[in-house]
Amino acid sequence: MRTDFWSNSLMILIYVLLNSCGALAVKSGLYRLGAVQLDSARSVTGYFVTLFKSPLTVLGIAFLVVSAFVWMTALSRMEISIAYPVAIGMNFLIITVFGLTMFHESLSLSKTIGLVMIFVSLFFLSRG
Repeated sequence: MRTDFWSNSLMILIYVLLNSCGALAVKSGLYRLGAVQLDSARSVTGYFVTLFKSPLTVLGIAFLVVSAFVWMTALSRMEISIAYPVAIGMNFLIITVFGLTMFHESLSLSKTIGLVMIFVSLFFLSRG
């Protein structure tokens, strides 16, 4: 199942970048609009109609869709026990860094320890 390490690694990297960029673009639109008010179906519908009028949100959704196809291609060529943790770990790292910088999210001690543990686990998985 292990066909070509470098092409597989590149596919995982492309998936992670598309997925992270897509999620960040969608979050940007959500951040701009604020929290969804769940008081009525009309307010929820209006919220998402407004959200989908944003070109950045539409681009983000397109990135997420394309990333799903890249992910399926990668999974067809790799062991899921390696691909999934690596992809999730890389996504978590990217999203955390951009969440801190773009959306002013907090960095707690437990989040910092988690990030360090992800770095360590990615190191060991890459040697597997």
